[in-house]
Amino acid sequence: MKGDDNMATSTKVQTSLVLKFKTGVNKAGKDIIKEQSFSGVKVNAVDDDIYAVADSIGNLLQYPVVQILKSDESAITQTVQK
Repeated sequence: MKGDDNMATSTKVQTSLVLKFKTGVNKAGKDIIKEQSFSGVKVNAVDDDIYAVADSIGNLLQYPVVQILKSDESAITQTVQK
């Protein structure tokens, strides 16, 4: 809002890990990709630690992991500037 003394800020409230893995190939020859989400990741977890956990989980899966995603959810609030 132009001319307003307010400012919007975001705060990370939730982080989750998503693993995408290839379960096969369809009749058209395209990869079949499934995904599994893991919630409860600490919002301040560093990417290297998240990757290490994802890699460990991937080693336990029957199918190869093709992508590791980190999903952050943030709350946006408005603060009043004085």
